[in-house]
Amino acid sequence: MSSEEYQARSVILGELIKNAREHVQRSPASCARVLSLTEEEYAALESGDRLVSLADLELLALFLKVSMGYFWGRDSLDDLGQVNYEQMLALRNRVIGINLRQKRLKARKLTKDMAAEAGISVKEVEAYEAGETAVPYLHLEAMSKFLGLSINDFVEDEVGPLKRHEAEQQMLVTFRELPPEMKEFFLKPVNMPYFEPAKFLSAMEVDKLRALAENLLDITF
Repeated sequence: MSSEEYQARSVILGELIKNAREHVQRSPASCARVLSLTEEEYAALESGDRLVSLADLELLALFLKVSMGYFWGRDSLDDLGQVNYEQMLALRNRVIGINLRQKRLKARKLTKDMAAEAGISVKEVEAYEAGETAVPYLHLEAMSKFLGLSINDFVEDEVGPLKRHEAEQQMLVTFRELPPEMKEFFLKPVNMPYFEPAKFLSAMEVDKLRALAENLLDITF
C-alpha cells in the first residue's frame, strides 16, 4: 500500500471516529484522555494526519459505544439513542417536582410539615414542586422518607433513555455471567432462528405451555 493509500484510509478512519464521537456527544478532550493523547494529537488522529492503532480503535469502540465492525464499514451508527441532555434535564426536573407534589397530596401531608422534616423552607419545597428548581438529591431523600417512600419512587419510569440504559446494562451483566459455550451460541448468527420460538414459549401462560408439552409427548409416543 502506497503512502497516498495509507493517507486516504487514515482520513476515512478519522472521519468515522469523529462521526461516532459527535453521535454520542463526546468531546475531543474526553477521547484524548481515554487514548492518553494530547488534544493536538487527537485532533491529528481525527483529521487523518496521525495513524490510529488497533488498540486505539478498541478503546474508542468501548468509549463511543460502537462495534469494531463500524470501523471496518460493516456496521452503521445506531440512529436511536440520541439524547438532548439539556431538554431532558429540564423535563426531568419538572416531572420530579410534579411527582413530589402528587405523592405529598396523596399522603395527605402539609408542605410546611415536609419542609420542617427535610430542614428546608416552605418556599424551597414550593419551588421544587413547581419544577422551578432542581431538587437536590439529599433533600429529595429526606422528603421521600417523610412520605414513607423510597428514592426509587422518583427514578425515571418504564420509558425513556435512562430506563433503556439500565436495561442494557443489566443485559450486559447477565451476558457476562453466562458460561463461555452459551455466549458463543448467542453470538453465532446461524443460531438466530432458535431465539424467536424461545421468546414465544417464554411468553406463553403456564397452562398453555403444559398443554403444548403434553401434545408433543402424544405425538412422540
